Amino acid sequence: MDFVSRLIELLPSSKFFEENNSILIKRLYEDVIGKVLKPIRAGCCDQIESNCVAQNLVRIGVVYDLVYSCLHTGEWHAVPQQEREVFTIISYLRIIYMLMSAPGSSDVLRHAVYIADIGIMLGSKVKTYLKGNECDLLTEVASILTDTKEHDEPPLKKLRIEFGCSAEDSYDVPVIVQPSVEFFGSEHYDKREPALLRGIINDWPAMQKWHDPNYLVGLAGERTVPVEIGSQYSNEDWSQRLVKFKDFIVEHLKDECSDVPNQSLAYLAQHELFDQIPELRKDIRVPDYIGRTDVDPRIKAWLGPKGTVSPLHTDPSHNLLCQVFGSKTIILASPDDTPNLYPHEHFILANTSRVDVKNVDYDRFPLVRAVRLRRLVLRRGEVLYIPPGWWHFVESLAPSFSVSFWFE
Repeated sequence: MDFVSRLIELLPSSKFFEENNSILIKRLYEDVIGKVLKPIRAGCCDQIESNCVAQNLVRIGVVYDLVYSCLHTGEWHAVPQQEREVFTIISYLRIIYMLMSAPGSSDVLRHAVYIADIGIMLGSKVKTYLKGNECDLLTEVASILTDTKEHDEPPLKKLRIEFGCSAEDSYDVPVIVQPSVEFFGSEHYDKREPALLRGIINDWPAMQKWHDPNYLVGLAGERTVPVEIGSQYSNEDWSQRLVKFKDFIVEHLKDECSDVPNQSLAYLAQHELFDQIPELRKDIRVPDYIGRTDVDPRIKAWLGPKGTVSPLHTDPSHNLLCQVFGSKTIILASPDDTPNLYPHEHFILANTSRVDVKNVDYDRFPLVRAVRLRRLVLRRGEVLYIPPGWWHFVESLAPSFSVSFWFE
């Protein structure tokens, strides 16, 4: 079965399109989507005339560009949910018509994967069904389009991994080994006290697989992901780019890349990689401690070379930071010390401190002298519980892959 036929199997029901409030908000959306759906629903896509395919690609392009502009106007949180859903739907239809316009073209296939990834990142989830199983429309599209096993490049060198803790390690938080859910809940979650947990992610397949770049490239090499460029997000040299996952791995995830200038560092940070690429999601498991209060945590990926930094900041949710490989320096401070940590005044960075806690300038920030800064090194297989509101600074000491579970 060709790609187009497989993608059309994901087509939502007629009722979905007829009653969808997102499509109905603008007459243009309703008219264009109705026109381009008609020949697809009629079947025999290989018999659709080329001029019809070309005309519908133009129609789709008009809506795609219009919605894309809407998504990039103003602040992201203010973007209407309806526009995001239309972007998902129109991305799906654009991919189908792109593939019909140039059957067998590898360039078009690669671009179709790119369109799917942009749709996943900017659009909203649209539920559909495949063989009776519920799935997310564009996530399944991307999985189908990348379901190939062709890898001609020479293998990449595996990353070194650390085993166990160092004799020099010291911890300013309690260290507990495989605590019960009840103990964690009563002594740390309820009291909002940080802790270092050991022995709770050792059975993850990721622990054995992810330090091999060939595995990551083979699974998701052609996918497009957002990376941060620069020393840290609070600095003026910081920017973001969209790159192929394979290019990011090859260019930035190497043991020998230890002296890269800060302004050239690339960091795949705080990205919902596991929603985008469910194949990677299969390599991790949600720790039991989260299910006590939240059955649907937000899972974020943090992947990058030595030297990546998240400046001292706070998050509103509970966080289990799981270290799959590599190690990180962590510096923590209590929410009670917020007045002494000089948060930025601009609302966008209000959760971020102006203080460089690795090299504190006490002349500029004298109140920091009153703050208890807790320090530790988070190593492979360890999990740090960071309660809501706790300040935390993070710096990678080696190529590193971490997974955050944010939960309520």
